[in-house]
Formats: sequence, C-alpha cells, structure tokens
Amino acid sequence: MSELTTGQPTTSQPATGEPTTREPTTTRRAVMTRAGIATAAGLAAAATATSAGAASATTRSAAAGTGVGRGAPGQTVVEFRARIQQGGPTGESFDARGFLTSVRGLDQSSLFSGTPQNVGTALFTAHAAGVLTARVLDQSVHALDIVATMAVHRRTGPGADWTHPGSFTSGHLLAEYALTLQDVLAVFAPAQGLPTLTGELRQTRAAPVGGQPSGQPGPAGGPVFGALGQLLRMQAAGLGQLVDPVTLNAHLEIAGSWIAT
Repeated sequence: MSELTTGQPTTSQPATGEPTTREPTTTRRAVMTRAGIATAAGLAAAATATSAGAASATTRSAAAGTGVGRGAPGQTVVEFRARIQQGGPTGESFDARGFLTSVRGLDQSSLFSGTPQNVGTALFTAHAAGVLTARVLDQSVHALDIVATMAVHRRTGPGADWTHPGSFTSGHLLAEYALTLQDVLAVFAPAQGLPTLTGELRQTRAAPVGGQPSGQPGPAGGPVFGALGQLLRMQAAGLGQLVDPVTLNAHLEIAGSWIAT
C-alpha cells in the first residue's frame, strides 16, 4: 500500500533469494492531480486572454465614443439635411449639397450661427458628387446604385445658399468620404416619388474641427472630425420630383443620419 501512495521503489525477496526491484507505479491520484493542475492553468490562461481581449474591446469602444463625429457601433454621429440634383443626358450624374444639423460631440450653438437653424445659419456644410452604376426601373418602385465622394467643410460664418453651390465648399475642409449608395424610389403620383437612401461611408480624410471643443470659429486645432478609416452607415428619406422624363433628371430633398458601425 505504501508504494501506491508514495511512488518509491521497493524490493522484494523471491524464492531464489535474489532481490528484485520494482519500478514506481504512477497512481491514479497523481495523474488526476497533474491533470487538474494543467486544466486549471489552461483555464487561467484562457481567462486572462479573454479578459485582455475584453479590455481591449472596451478600450476601443471607449475611444470610438469620444471626439467629434464618432461613436460606438449603433450610435448616430451625424444628422443632416440635403438637396440632390440628378442630371446628365440619361440621369447618370448626381450633385448633392447640404448642412449638418447634429454632430455627436458638438452642441447646436457650434453648428449654427443663430436662429432660425437652417441653411443660411449653418456652419457645417457638405457636398457630394456621384455617378450612377446601376438602375432598375419598374412601374412604381425604382432602384438606383450610386458611387460618390463627399466632403464636409466648416464655414467661418453663416451664408450658405442653395442657389450658390460654392457656398457649401468654402471654409475649412474637415473630412472626406467614399460613399456607396442605393436609392429606392417609390412613385406615388405622376413625376413624384418618395426616395429611401441607404449606404456606407468610409472616411478618407480627417482634420481638426478648429478652435475649442465648443466649435466656435477659430484657427485650425482642437478635436478631429471623425477618424481616418471610420465606417458609417447612412440612411435618409425625403421627396423626389422628376424634372425631365426623357433624360430622367430629377430633384430630391432629403434628411437623414450617419450611424457608427
């Protein structure tokens, strides 16, 4: 019994009188003990790795939730108002201009110079240019695929005007995006439709907002608008008006948001 518990070699005396030595026997208890230690070590290592991964994910999420025009996945980071002109011989080109009505990390006094809060008092403007990549026309529902580039500017003062395209690209260039978009248009009356736009924005340029975090006009500096490489989901809806049934030129008024992914 002592061999099973101690594992030490013992000698016995056979009938011939010559002593023999039996090698120590590994007990089941010892095997289970070693296995338990190994398992505990593995679980501890796995727990440490999981904890480190969770901490890293938490850090990334916290970082995404700070700054201007940034947020954790699912958070709305920008709301906007825009007008789109669809032009060209076959309605293949798009020109959009608009202004930001809400930006995560900035208050309303940073976005508008006064009241009423409209295009004339807006300080953060946007402009996009795109081309048609696919179009499916049906009786009442049409679908268009569009690729575009978009830029966000911060004006030094009020004065944006729908009738002056250049007023949406003046001031400090804050951000640029590559945009892929689908426009689903539900026709409800002759030459009139309800557009629903969904798409993805990938940020290709990120610059400081300028001034203090309050966003008041000032020199370049302060928090960066968004983040280079940031991916956002865009959604918008509004009203569309067919301008020319031959060239399929149209005018759209929309409002929407960008959501962090």
